[in-house]
Amino acid sequence: MNPTRRELLSAIPAAVISGGCTTMSDEQSSEFEPDYDRLRWEYGTDGRVASSPTISDGHLLVGSMDGRLRALDPSTGALNWAFEAEDGIWSSPTVDDGVVYVSSLDSTLYALEIDRTKRWEFETGDSIWSSDPTVNTGTVYVGSSDAHVYAVSADTGTEQWAYETDGGVFTGPTVHDGIVYVGSRDDSLYALEADTGEQVWKFSAGGHVDVEAAIYEDRILVGSEDLVGERDTHFYAIDRHDGREIWSIDTHRGLNSAPAIVDGIAYFGGRNSMVYAVDIETGAFVWTSDEVGGGINSDPLVTEGTVYIGENHGYLRAFDAATGELQWTFKTGNAVHSTPVVTDDTIYFGSNDTYIYALERPS
Repeated sequence: MNPTRRELLSAIPAAVISGGCTTMSDEQSSEFEPDYDRLRWEYGTDGRVASSPTISDGHLLVGSMDGRLRALDPSTGALNWAFEAEDGIWSSPTVDDGVVYVSSLDSTLYALEIDRTKRWEFETGDSIWSSDPTVNTGTVYVGSSDAHVYAVSADTGTEQWAYETDGGVFTGPTVHDGIVYVGSRDDSLYALEADTGEQVWKFSAGGHVDVEAAIYEDRILVGSEDLVGERDTHFYAIDRHDGREIWSIDTHRGLNSAPAIVDGIAYFGGRNSMVYAVDIETGAFVWTSDEVGGGINSDPLVTEGTVYIGENHGYLRAFDAATGELQWTFKTGNAVHSTPVVTDDTIYFGSNDTYIYALERPS
């Protein structure tokens, strides 16, 4: 039986610890009630839900820090099944060819059939936090806080290669044209041969590279993280062929939000409570918005002219992609690190208040 909302919210501390950083949610209240006019359903877990949902074969798949990967009915929120790892699941599941890949703080990458039958598991040397598995041409790529990037056979779970960086790997790898692009807490972005793991180039930033890189034509877009207040806080455009910096923007507080790319514009959020839209060719601002209550640790979703993004004071916010005008907000009980997934009529996402939400999507 799921605990009540009041029981869950009163148990969540105001300071939420995640992956070595502290996120303050000072607007959180045990008296909070969501906007039920927009709410279709909610599902309570026993842990924070930073994992971003994935929809596949009639299941809404999402992880929780209670260690469970749940498959819910997207229409009703009813539980179809749950798979239990040995520790929390912060990262997001990936589905490829009917197989679900998900990683856990128990140091393990799991491959499950869509009915939750375990196909294989692969153990790394330390916790896997926010590195979402990436599947490409029969190989699963994932990073671990043991400082390695791993390439694993999607069929068997056998290690194909491992590349060691000088810091924990908290970001999901990006694979494009036979190259794996992945950041590390050694303040670097790496380009590795997808087949062998051999280094092609290395770009040195001044802070942790904790977010997944995005690709647009010949450019890599990625931000640098500042966890201590005195390091690099830039968003970079990098030549994907040679690792050369093309341009950069200083956000002054660092970035833990991977960019979404649509029509030559990069959309992302900052720890400075700002949302940005930047022209990828020039690095010029298309628009910025400060209509955010807290720092952003959520990757945006951009679809059909709307930017959806969560923030640390518990809101999911929707902005007009062309102008940056705030369209609407939805309040949860704690920080929203989960990136939404949308269908024609519903928006799904998780919150650190331990709930998974399904909202009516405005027409």
